[in-house]
Amino acid sequence: MMRSKTSRVSLIAIVLTALLSAPALAATGGEDTDTRMVDATVVEVTDDHISVIARTGVEHVIATARVATKVTREGEQVSLKDLRQGDVVTVELDAENPLKFARHINIAARAGSDVASATP
Repeated sequence: MMRSKTSRVSLIAIVLTALLSAPALAATGGEDTDTRMVDATVVEVTDDHISVIARTGVEHVIATARVATKVTREGEQVSLKDLRQGDVVTVELDAENPLKFARHINIAARAGSDVASATP
């Protein structure tokens, strides 16, 4: 009798954990894969590469090219020069390239990025 009660409590705990973690995963926009890094933080930007810290805490150096790397912010295409240290990005890598090469970088909208204007 005690064993079945423990099993029931364990099952309820597992189900609750699954239910509570599902919205959190959906809110992040997906999981990292071999060709995709989600919610990575930019720590360095140069003319030919970027360095990002993935959600796992691992730093990745990713090659970029002005012509071959598409950069977007809020659905609008922007220049690679608009990428700044501290930006949170999702990086799609070129699966065919033996190097880590960015095909698409999506810059997340910054909280409070609207410009405030003071009117007298």
